[in-house]
Amino acid sequence: MGKTWIIRVISLLAVSATWSLETDPRSEHFLLGNNAILKCSNKTWSEMIYTIWKINLDGIKCQISSSNDNQNLNTCNDGKAMLNTSRGESYLQIPGFSKRDEGIYHCESVYKAGSYISNIDVSLIAPPSVSAWLEWEGRRQVAVCLAEGGKPAASISWSEKKNSTSTTTLNLDGFNKVESRLVLPEGIAMGNLTCAVIHPSWEEVHMVTPETFIPWQLVIISVGTISIMAILGGLYFTRKHICRISPKAPQSQDYVEEVEPYASYVQSVNIIYNSSADQFT
Repeated sequence: MGKTWIIRVISLLAVSATWSLETDPRSEHFLLGNNAILKCSNKTWSEMIYTIWKINLDGIKCQISSSNDNQNLNTCNDGKAMLNTSRGESYLQIPGFSKRDEGIYHCESVYKAGSYISNIDVSLIAPPSVSAWLEWEGRRQVAVCLAEGGKPAASISWSEKKNSTSTTTLNLDGFNKVESRLVLPEGIAMGNLTCAVIHPSWEEVHMVTPETFIPWQLVIISVGTISIMAILGGLYFTRKHICRISPKAPQSQDYVEEVEPYASYVQSVNIIYNSSADQFT
């Protein structure tokens, strides 16, 4: 019963030569995080018979449909829904558009005077983050301009046109990294050096002035050197201070025991023995 109305409409399309068939392949782009709205046709529900959205998101398929006899279906289960405007026009809403919503959206709409079919290639637009700095390559000074996390890739140019190279890298998350490097000629006025970044998500060109860049390795080395010098200085001060306040240790003296000659010792013992003997005679 749920598909009876579809069969009926297909039959009507087959026998009615007066109906028109409109096709409109197109592409749509939406900003990251915005609510996206897709319209299949500009017909109102007073003219509509049914509308079907068949969605293919990188191999994951789902379907949303609605008809004038309230036989509705939604197998997407990710927030997408068919809604109506105040004039009764049907549209598909995609909340919080993100990269996972990119794909092909196929819509079929049948109304009283004909039908409409469209394949819509829906993609994401994400603005990049931009930075610029100066660094050294050996004896050459280089200006670097970076536009990272954009979709599609940004375009970078320099106010100084010479000796620049650009590379574009597609990250694993599907966003782009664009880096432009400019070898600086001698005598260039640094205050006039800028890089211009263009992206479809912006209405204006973003101008960035390179700042002096200190590599993180140099920062770590500098901090480590200062810390070691502070520790060594503290140890030296502590040692010197202790030596200054410590009392002088008494000089050691060798002790030499005087030993009586053996004869004198024997004579002394005899005298003591003879004295003791006289007392008992």
